[in-house]
Amino acid sequence: MFQSYLRFRDSCSVCGADFKAADAGDGPAVFVILIVGAIVAPLLIILQFGLDLPGWLALTITLAAAVVLCLSLLPPFKAVLFAFQWKHKAREATSRDLEP
Repeated sequence: MFQSYLRFRDSCSVCGADFKAADAGDGPAVFVILIVGAIVAPLLIILQFGLDLPGWLALTITLAAAVVLCLSLLPPFKAVLFAFQWKHKAREATSRDLEP
């Protein structure tokens, strides 16, 4: 499905479906930010107050966890949102769609 890290192929290598219009927008990033934030915020509190680590160490561990989680979750979320668009034949709205 992907040509590179987050770039879709122009077409499916199996069935030849056209992926040129594939655009998940900002949705994957929003979902990933919400999920990673929900994991990393409690982690920071646990590391700093529960385990009584120095602030710099707790922040370093938390930042590393946030980066790893974000980079690992973005491709699957982008693929899933594209699959939902494909299944439901979603497309970008045009001015013609807004007319009464």
